Amino acid sequence: MGGTRKRAPRAVRLGVVCVVAAATALPVVRAGAATQAPQTVKPPAGSGINTAAAYANPLCNRDAGPYGRMGLVTDQTGPVCLPEWKGKDNGGATYPGVTKDKVKVIAIVPNDQQVAATPRQGLPMNYTTGQPGTVQDALSDSVAAYAHVFGGTYTYGRDIDLESVVSSGDDESAQRADAVAVKAKKPFVVIDATASSLEVFDTEIAAAKIPVFSLNATVDETLQQAPYRWGQTDPTAGTMNGAEFIGKQVAGKKAQYAGDTAMHDQTRKLGLVRSDVVDVDFFNKTLAKYGVKIAPNATITYPGTTSTLGDPAVAQEQAPVAITKLKAAGVTTIVLLADYAMVTAMTKQATAQDYHPEWVFSGTQNIDLPLLARAYDQEQWSHAFGLANVAPGAPTAPTTTPNLIQWYWGPGKGTFGISYTNAVDWLMTGIMYAGPKLTPQNLKQGFFSIPAQGGSASTDPALANRGTRSGYGRTNGLPYEEYMRGNKDFTAAWWDPDTNGPPILGFPGGKGTLWYLDDAQRYYAGHWPTKPMKMFDKSSAIYQFDAPLAPPEVLPCKGCPSETGQAS
Repeated sequence: MGGTRKRAPRAVRLGVVCVVAAATALPVVRAGAATQAPQTVKPPAGSGINTAAAYANPLCNRDAGPYGRMGLVTDQTGPVCLPEWKGKDNGGATYPGVTKDKVKVIAIVPNDQQVAATPRQGLPMNYTTGQPGTVQDALSDSVAAYAHVFGGTYTYGRDIDLESVVSSGDDESAQRADAVAVKAKKPFVVIDATASSLEVFDTEIAAAKIPVFSLNATVDETLQQAPYRWGQTDPTAGTMNGAEFIGKQVAGKKAQYAGDTAMHDQTRKLGLVRSDVVDVDFFNKTLAKYGVKIAPNATITYPGTTSTLGDPAVAQEQAPVAITKLKAAGVTTIVLLADYAMVTAMTKQATAQDYHPEWVFSGTQNIDLPLLARAYDQEQWSHAFGLANVAPGAPTAPTTTPNLIQWYWGPGKGTFGISYTNAVDWLMTGIMYAGPKLTPQNLKQGFFSIPAQGGSASTDPALANRGTRSGYGRTNGLPYEEYMRGNKDFTAAWWDPDTNGPPILGFPGGKGTLWYLDDAQRYYAGHWPTKPMKMFDKSSAIYQFDAPLAPPEVLPCKGCPSETGQAS
């Protein structure tokens, strides 16, 4: 099924799913074949990835994409297929924090002040109380679920020894003190599960040659400290895709979507607003490739953080000056490599200064997310368009299939937060893919050996515009090695402040939503079309999928608390 379009007020029709052009360009590697998937490396010794033994595993769904997938909640959402490990010698203490029986993992979790600064929607949910839960519980509940399904047999005889350490604070001295304390515990891996930006802490941990996964990191940081820095979202992939979109679809054309009608006949004059933590080298190189230039005196750089939320105090201070400068430069079109706090402040300041340009969001720091965009000045944001990473939602999506926590612990039990489950997924699959000799180098090799999956990498046309692309190494058309988990492909979209949008990613729906062009067709770097895309035309866009795809069959969770009723 396609998505909802409006031909006239209150009228809707069903669209047709389009196959993502990028996906059709990828060679199909059928699970069970001996062929190595494009741009992947050889799997670590002993992992059994892409072998006959892996595909013979009863848990393996051979048709769930390249290298198959083992079941977790459904038979399509787990790790790629691996053989059951039946060895007796896993190498023992292969690296500090690793013994023959355990893998020591430390999670640094937010303190009360950091929790208070996090929007309620960003906090994990305790299903028992119906109130926000702790990050500690979200992590440990996810680890328990993964360990029940894949522990021992697929982690080469090792259990996960997870310990939480509460962050002392965001300031540099607190971060350094925390790093000293955590290093003394000698973990193999550290998970930075704070919503803050603990760059000093993460840098210190990686410098000690301890792999660290952070919810907030930059590509530069991961490359400079490879293979010890890992992260959730890749903002550089967003800037590269954004620059390609601007070069092919925006630059050199009239500013027809500006709020000021006097700008409609003007050739676009581009301004740029960026956080200083966003790496613009690849962005600038891509713009130059298409002959695009930012207008003189129209680049605004402000002190930012790697957090999506940004710093409201900095935004309030910087936004008035930024808008004054852009307006004086005659900018018709503002390109945003900015965070939520800055976009909120700038859109409100633009209205205060009677300035009504186009706004282009470029796939960085999740500023396109409807949950956040509803807080921007809606008159201004009604002239915003660009790249969205998140696919459209569906009205009934939250109740179609249980998440990992509900599946394992049972309805009304456990604590769940998508960011924390993602972190645990990185941890557990990384250990599984590394093979019995668990080292940081094999952790890297294991991830780099897995084909890109989801979104534009999907070999199933029905899934190509429903999810997002994920992959490591060189599997995403990027000119650098990827150490980030997500944020690799995008769909063209524009903002409508009046339509009630559906829930997305478990976040609530509400007034104001994105409209996605061409049934939310997804593209990745090097694959954006040159044929003009028409924004703000509801006849060729959708704002939701009318219904989710028929959900895959939910697997039984044998021996889980959801089955036995026994849980703690």
